[in-house]
Formats: sequence, C-alpha cells, structure tokens
Amino acid sequence: MLTAYFDESGIHKGDHLCVVAGFVGNEAQWASFIHDWLAALRPRPLLHMRKLRWNQHPDRIAPLLARLGPIPYRYNQTPVYCGIWQKDYEEIMKGKVREKFTTPYMTCAQSCMAIVLGELAGSDEVQFVFERQRVNQSAMENLRSVVFGLVGVDSRVRDIIFSPAKEMPCLEPADYLSFQLREWNLDPHSVKATMGMSILGANPHGGIYTREQIKQKTDDLIAFGLVPGGPLSKPTRELFRQLMNNPYFRGPQSRNARR
Repeated sequence: MLTAYFDESGIHKGDHLCVVAGFVGNEAQWASFIHDWLAALRPRPLLHMRKLRWNQHPDRIAPLLARLGPIPYRYNQTPVYCGIWQKDYEEIMKGKVREKFTTPYMTCAQSCMAIVLGELAGSDEVQFVFERQRVNQSAMENLRSVVFGLVGVDSRVRDIIFSPAKEMPCLEPADYLSFQLREWNLDPHSVKATMGMSILGANPHGGIYTREQIKQKTDDLIAFGLVPGGPLSKPTRELFRQLMNNPYFRGPQSRNARR
C-alpha cells in the first residue's frame, strides 16, 4: 500500500498562488524516512515553514533546510503537486461552478489525488493523509463520503485521513514542498525560495494550472452539471467516474508550468 501525505500553502484570498503538494511512498520508504528526518531536524521538535524566523536566524534556517530537503528523495519518495493562481480562479471559475468542491484548495487537493491514482498507484491501494485545517474541513469530509459512499469511483482509495501536522511528522516534508513551490513560483530569487531549493527534486508529478486549463476545466464542470443551485445533469456515480478520467480533473499535464 502507498501513503500520500499532502499539505497546502497560500489558501488565503489574494493575488497569489495556492499550492497543494506532498510525497508518495510505501510503508518501508516512510519508515526509513522518518528516522533520518527526525535526526536531521534536531534539536527542533517539528518543522513548520510559516513559523520559521526567516529574518532573525537565516544562518540557522539555511543549513536546516539543506539537510532536510534531500531526505525524501534518498528513499525514492515521489513528489506530487498542483497549483492554481487565486486571481485566475476568481476571474474564471468562481461563481460559475459549485464552490464547495472547486475552491483553489479543493481543486488542487482533488487533482493531487487523481494524479497519484492516474500516474503512480498502478494496482496498489493508496491512503491519503491531508493536514487538517478548518477552512476546507467540511468539503474534504464530504469528498471522503463521496469516495467511499459510491462503490466504483476508485476501489484503490484505502482511506482519506485528516491529521494535525504536529501529530504526523510525515506531513512536514509536504509542508516544506508546498511552501517552497509557492515561494519559487512567486519569486525564484527571493530569500525564502533560494533557501529551500533542496526540496525541489527533478520531474515532480503535477504542475500549475494555466488560464486556458482553468477555462477548460470550468467548461467541463458546467457540462457535468456542477453549477450553483442546479441539478446534476448526470447520475452522481457516473459523474465522478468521468471526472476521475478527465485530464482537467487530474490536474495540469505540463511540468513546472509558470504563469
């Protein structure tokens, strides 16, 4: 069985980038990873990128991130990510489709799940672990109900779990990766972006949605009946089967797409 750990960066409103990202590995890979990760993190008890004192202690942060970044790749864990620019979402998608399942966070989270199932899982079962955050908890719980309430959506999904990051160290590289991808796409020459380059391995699965891809995705969702207040035009089970097989649900096909 594979386990995919995902975290997010940039879910608040504004003219910026929302990214959901993380790593996928099997039980042996995660068991080996956690030993090295905790050893490299000491004396810190945990890593939370947004709480690092970037301006006060850059001399401490840079070596820490340089130690931590290569560890997932040491055990052949696969990076997966999806991003969407908030401005593009506001201008193209918002108000045209049902918001609960199509916010920037939900769009990226679902796309990451579909990328794992479509490109990495093969015949393996997958357990998805997301960092618990109140903003989209209700929508994610509803997504979980849909996945497990509809037999045949994808039987490989073993579980969808929501955990506080402080209780799940394996979420920490996902926090690091999502933060770094956001900073790098906003400004690759910023202090934060340059300090965290070691977490960016070659050829990650996923990308940043272009405006054209968002327009196509919006048109597809409208065609499926996911409009505000309207009835679904297709039976729910068939709807989600088609969404899972649709490239604009799976996520952007280009790698490292820039705006």
